[in-house]
Amino acid sequence: MKEREIVRRCVFCLLVSVLCAPVGRAEVLHVDARTGRDDAPGTKDRPLRTLERAATLVNARTTSGPATIVISPGLYSLNRCVVFASDRAFTEHDRLTIRASVLPDDLQWRADLMPVIVSAENLGRSGAPGRVSETYSFKIQTSHATVQGLKFLGNPLLHNWHCCIERLGEKLDDLLVTQCVFAGNARTPDIYCAALATGDRFIVDHCTFSGCHACTVFWDGPEGIGGNGCAMRYCLVRDARISAVWTCQTAKDFEFHHNVVTDSEYLWMRKPGDQQTYRMRDCVLIDNEHLSGYGTAAGPSGQTGPEVSFDRSNVVTEGRIAFTSTPPLRLVENSVGRGLGAGLFKSQ
Repeated sequence: MKEREIVRRCVFCLLVSVLCAPVGRAEVLHVDARTGRDDAPGTKDRPLRTLERAATLVNARTTSGPATIVISPGLYSLNRCVVFASDRAFTEHDRLTIRASVLPDDLQWRADLMPVIVSAENLGRSGAPGRVSETYSFKIQTSHATVQGLKFLGNPLLHNWHCCIERLGEKLDDLLVTQCVFAGNARTPDIYCAALATGDRFIVDHCTFSGCHACTVFWDGPEGIGGNGCAMRYCLVRDARISAVWTCQTAKDFEFHHNVVTDSEYLWMRKPGDQQTYRMRDCVLIDNEHLSGYGTAAGPSGQTGPEVSFDRSNVVTEGRIAFTSTPPLRLVENSVGRGLGAGLFKSQ
């Protein structure tokens, strides 16, 4: 009888220890360029000052659980690229999230509350004058990440190709870029590429692009084929000096829908040899110089020919597109495409 009681108690203690075992806790770091300090703990009352410090802390932690970097309104000038390369195993639900403290669908949101990300990195150049340098705002080197509610202004350095958000690497999955503003200047390459990624499930959603060169680039994977489950949806594009979307033979399930693209050189850029038939649906595509072209990293090489076609459904190519005079980029009430829901706001 005593032995049975001892066994029963041991089983009970084991169950309690399992149920009470520590699990991965959510990590939340607050960043405020105006009031923060990089020797602070990163709490809401004692925020960090720089995104570089927040990334360093996130990257250093190896225990499981989600991580969120909450960015207060202000100007964030990056002297070097911010790299997110944590070794922890993020998941679809326990993600790395880099977001504004006030999001576009919040009742208190205003355009001036968007955190502004600008690259001030100056790599310097050697050799012939005019040699192009490359700078980056964020490099995401982990799966299951979200970037939300930020405004990117690129890098004003002359002869520089700037990419705001990059994810390159093998076996990377699930990057969501949502409700972000990419505001470039079409006369200088301050935003050469707004968002670029290899791998699966690269999704650009409810973003606005103005004056960028290449807005979204779905780049080759290690074996030369783009990822599965990728999409560009509910976006506004104006004045893209290369293209709104650039695909390198992305998988056939690529989604392009509920987008408004106008006054751009090309709507769609693809790598030479890519003759895949992509589907576009529920879009307004007006006053763009060319529909489709071939290009490499050096830029466009010309229009595609009859070997390339698109599967189009409910695509409007005529009418008047008009934007509001104040930021953010938004269609006026009587503009073509107003009913698509494209733009920053998910709650129209």
